[in-house]
Amino acid sequence: MLKFGWTCPPHDSRMDFVSGLNEQQRAAVSHLEGPLLILAGAGSCKTRVITQRICHLLHHHQGPASAILAVTFTNKAAREMKDRVAKMMGEPVYGLTVATFHSFCVRLLRSYGDPLSEIRPGFTRSFNIYDDDDQVALLRSVYKEMSITEETLKYRSALSRISHAKSLRLDPGDIPLKSPADRRFVQIYEAYEQALAKANAADFDDLLILTVRLLS
Repeated sequence: MLKFGWTCPPHDSRMDFVSGLNEQQRAAVSHLEGPLLILAGAGSCKTRVITQRICHLLHHHQGPASAILAVTFTNKAAREMKDRVAKMMGEPVYGLTVATFHSFCVRLLRSYGDPLSEIRPGFTRSFNIYDDDDQVALLRSVYKEMSITEETLKYRSALSRISHAKSLRLDPGDIPLKSPADRRFVQIYEAYEQALAKANAADFDDLLILTVRLLS
C-alpha cells in the first residue's frame, strides 16, 4: 500500500513515464507483481499516476492493451484518462478499456451474462436497466399487489434500504428480522426482486452485484 497526498509536479513527457514523479508515485507507476493499493487525496495526481502506469505497461513491458482495464466513477473521467493515454503514447491505443464501473459491468453482462440464468431464472443478456423512475414505478406496482400503501414505507425509503442491502450483498433471506417493520421490508424487498426478474430487468446496484456473481 502506498500513500501520497501532495500537489502534482510538472509533467515530463519523456517516454520513461516516471520522470517528474516522487518516489511513491514512481513506485505505483512501475509496480508489476501482485496487487497494489494506493490511498490518495484530492490533488495528489491519482489520474496522472494511473494514466502513466498504463503507458508504462504498454511501452516498456509490451503489455497488450486488451489486457488492461481502468475503471472510473464518471464518463468524463473515463474520456479524460483515455485521451491522456493517447496523447502520451502519441497515438490512439486500440483495445484499451477505460470505462465507468457501471458501463463496464453492462458490457460484461451483455457479452457473457448467460450463466446468470442459473441463479436468476429468466435472465438474458438483453436485460433492461431500470433507473430511479423505473424503480419507483415497479415498487408502486409491488405495493398495489401487496395491498399496502406508501404510508407503510415510503417508496424512496424502501429503495434506499434495498440499495443498502444490495451493497452489503444481502438477499431478502439474509436480513435479520428484529421487528414487524423488518418483516414487512423483507416482504417488499423479495417482491421487488421477483418483479425485477420477471421483467428481465436490473437496477444500478444489480449491475455491480450480477457482475460479481458472474465473475465468481
